[in-house]
Amino acid sequence: MGIAVPASVVDETTKCSKHFRCLHTSQCGDPEKCAVESADGKNILFLISREHIDCSYRICFGYGQVCTCPAHYFQYKCYQGHL
Repeated sequence: MGIAVPASVVDETTKCSKHFRCLHTSQCGDPEKCAVESADGKNILFLISREHIDCSYRICFGYGQVCTCPAHYFQYKCYQGHL
């Protein structure tokens, strides 16, 4: 069973082109949800993979990739026990 993401967080996730699939599965579109190395600030997730994946919330940052998806951030923080 996944983490219940509050409606307020889903409402912030306005650019999701994957139809919120991550809320019901471990996937975000076709690939697995991006593995997170660390979090820093609100909705900032530094990703393990440096591969470019077509996602409105995934951006290149220096030599890595960052996820700015509010729903992914909320789920990650819950799994870490911080929410």
